[in-house]
Amino acid sequence: MAKRRLTFLVNSFKRIFPSGTRPSSRAAFLFKGYGDMPVWKSEFEATLDKTDELLGQYDDGPFFYGAKLTVADVAWAPFLERYSEQLPCLHAGLDPRDSSRWPRLAAWYKAMMQQVPAYAARVCGDNVSWRKVLSMAGYGNSGVAPVLHPEDPSKQILHDTNSGDWTNYASTRPYVASSPEKEAAARVVRNHDAIAADAIARGSLTEAEADSALRGLAALLAGVGTEADAGPGVRAAAKYIDDRMCVPRDMGVLPSRAVRSLAKRLCSHGS
Repeated sequence: MAKRRLTFLVNSFKRIFPSGTRPSSRAAFLFKGYGDMPVWKSEFEATLDKTDELLGQYDDGPFFYGAKLTVADVAWAPFLERYSEQLPCLHAGLDPRDSSRWPRLAAWYKAMMQQVPAYAARVCGDNVSWRKVLSMAGYGNSGVAPVLHPEDPSKQILHDTNSGDWTNYASTRPYVASSPEKEAAARVVRNHDAIAADAIARGSLTEAEADSALRGLAALLAGVGTEADAGPGVRAAAKYIDDRMCVPRDMGVLPSRAVRSLAKRLCSHGS
């Protein structure tokens, strides 16, 4: 019985999400197949209405099958997560997390972030990255990037690394650092050579300063050193990674918040 119910929840995606859209790995179910125009706002709203209704079929918890995370949540998560950040870019006033309009869907987003450690720590992306994807030609659109609506200042990226359960996530993964900040530092260290080469090629860092700048940045993320004493190379390295980082490709949303927050603070120190 449970298997049949879960199969129904998973397969409901096909009838609920917009049809006739262009395929894309990063901007799926957003643009019609015949041009560059995004799906009509009313069609997106119908999709969210039906998703909210589906989430109400088992009302003993916030997930698709009630109180427990199941394969249905795993199947829906990549697309709902993108929608939460990308729909507001395409249509004004369209926010899937709006609890006054879609209360069950808003509760699902909250539960995924607070009750599923791996989601917040490694799976979830951020509004900076998903917005950047939409500004590029070829991702979902047919070659012309759409005009995006201005960001709502009240919904800009959070810099709080404590909103997810990193401790629980790291406790069962010995290869993961003990905090989002230290995980971000580890990512910089592990990818040092590739980051340095690209930063130099793009003119963000000089060959002479790249190594010490990245070492200094990693140290600050790990809690070593003083931000006020960071030199221009470290500030440039932080800005480069902030600009180039794609979440969750390069790191999860919690470590990325540590980087973005540090970059913002270092910029203020240098101004």
